[in-house]
Amino acid sequence: MWDKMNSYVSKHHMLKEGDSVLLGLSGGADSVCLLRYFTAIRETMKLKVYAVHVNHLLRAGEAERDQEFTRELCEKWEVPLQIFRRNIKEESRRLRCSLEEAGREIRYACFDEAAAHWKCNKIAVAHHKNDLAETMVFRMIRGTGPSGLAGIRPVNGNIIRPLLGTEKAEILDMLEDLGQDYVEDSSNQEEAYSRNCIRHRILPEMQRLNGQAVAHLGQLSEQVQELTDYLKPIFDHIFESCVIKKEKECILPENAFQNLRTLERKEILRRMLFYMAGRRKDISAVHVEQLMELMDKPLGKRIYLPYELIAERTVKGIALTETENVAVRSDAREIFVENNHIIVDMKELEQTGRWTTPVGNGKNISFYLKKMEECKIIKSDCVKYFDYDTIKCKLCLRTRQSGDYFIMDKEGRHKSLKRYFIDEKIPAVQRDHILLLAEESHVLWILGGRISEAYKVGPETRRVLAVHLSRGF
Repeated sequence: MWDKMNSYVSKHHMLKEGDSVLLGLSGGADSVCLLRYFTAIRETMKLKVYAVHVNHLLRAGEAERDQEFTRELCEKWEVPLQIFRRNIKEESRRLRCSLEEAGREIRYACFDEAAAHWKCNKIAVAHHKNDLAETMVFRMIRGTGPSGLAGIRPVNGNIIRPLLGTEKAEILDMLEDLGQDYVEDSSNQEEAYSRNCIRHRILPEMQRLNGQAVAHLGQLSEQVQELTDYLKPIFDHIFESCVIKKEKECILPENAFQNLRTLERKEILRRMLFYMAGRRKDISAVHVEQLMELMDKPLGKRIYLPYELIAERTVKGIALTETENVAVRSDAREIFVENNHIIVDMKELEQTGRWTTPVGNGKNISFYLKKMEECKIIKSDCVKYFDYDTIKCKLCLRTRQSGDYFIMDKEGRHKSLKRYFIDEKIPAVQRDHILLLAEESHVLWILGGRISEAYKVGPETRRVLAVHLSRGF
C-alpha cells in the first residue's frame, strides 16, 4: 500500500534512518494518511515520530471536534502530540492579512516551536498532487512566472512532503482500505474561496477533458523545478556581479542593464525586489514590468511598489529603496503634482487618530481612525469607510499606474482599473487625472467612483478608517 509513497520519499531523499519527524496533523484525510504512513514505516527506519495540531478557534464546534479526534488518534498509535490553540481571527487583524494567510503563518510558527521542543530535524506536511495542481492553477490565474509554475517543492529546507506524488483519490482509497476515519472541514466546501472554486469546479472540468490533468500539472511543475534549479547559479552570479547592494538600497546600473538579455533583466529586477522586501509574497510580474519600463523614463521618475519600496530612475540606473529613506518635499501638494503620489502617514494616523493632506486647488483629504462602536456611518459622496485591519501596507493617494485593480463583488472577482474606465465611458484624456486611494496595486477608492469590496466595513470590523474629501472636489 505504501510502495508508491516509499518510492517518492526515496527519490527526493526526504528521510534517512534515525530521523526525528514532526507531523502536521489537522485530522483531515490527508494528514491522517500521513500519520498512518509514518506509523507503518517508523520501526523499519528507526524514526522518532511526533505530531502537532493547531486549533484555529474557527468553525465553532468543528474545531473542538478536530482537536479531540487528533488527540484520540495519536493516543491510539502512540504518537506524542502537542496542541496549540491560536485565535486566527485576531492574528489576521494583527498581521493585516486574510484568515488563510494568517492560518498558514501561525501554523508554521507552531510547527517550528514543536520541532524545537522535540528536537525534530524534519517537519512533514500533507500536501498532495491535487494541492500542487490547485496551486499552479491559482498562480496562473493571478499571473505568475516560471518560479510560480514550479509550484510546491517536495523538500524545502526541513519541510518534507511525502504525499506530493499521490493524488487525492489515492489517499481516500488508502484510508478506506485501512478502515481509517478522518474529519471533514466544512469550510473546504465554500466556493467563495478561490482555492475551493479551483478544487471543486476548475480541476474537475480539466480532468473531464483529460483524466491525467492533475498528473500532467505535476510533471510540468517538476520540469520547471529542474529548469529553475539549473538556472539558479547562473542568475546568482549575474545578481552578485551586476547589482550594487547597500544597507537600505540596491542599484542596477544602466550599463549592466543594457548588457543583459530580456530574461536576465527581468530575473535580476525580480531578485532586487525580493532582496529589498525580504519576502516574495505579493511581488508579481506587473511589478517587474514596471521596473523594466522605468529605465526608459526621465531621470527622477519614481514608482511605488509593495512593502513600502520605491524605485527611482537615477543617473546611475534604477535605484530601489525603502519609502522612509527617500527624500521628499515637505509640501504634500508639490509631492502629488510632481510624483503622482502622497504617502499616507499611517504612524501618525494610528497615534493621533487623524491625518490630513492638501491635494491642490485648496482641497484637503482627511483620514480618521475610529473604533467601530464610535463610528457613525453616513451616506455621502464625500466620505467613504473602510475596514482598517484589512489594510496590510501603507496607503497612498495617486493617479493610475499599470496593474491597478479592485475587487468588484463579494465573490472576490477582480476588475482592472483600465476596464472600469472603459465600462464607465470615462474619456481617455481624464483618466490620468483621476485621484485614487490605493494599497500597492489594489485600489480602495476611485475618488468620485466606487470602492473595493475587499475593504468594506462588515460585522467583523473592529476599526474603521473614514476618509473625508473637502466639498467641491
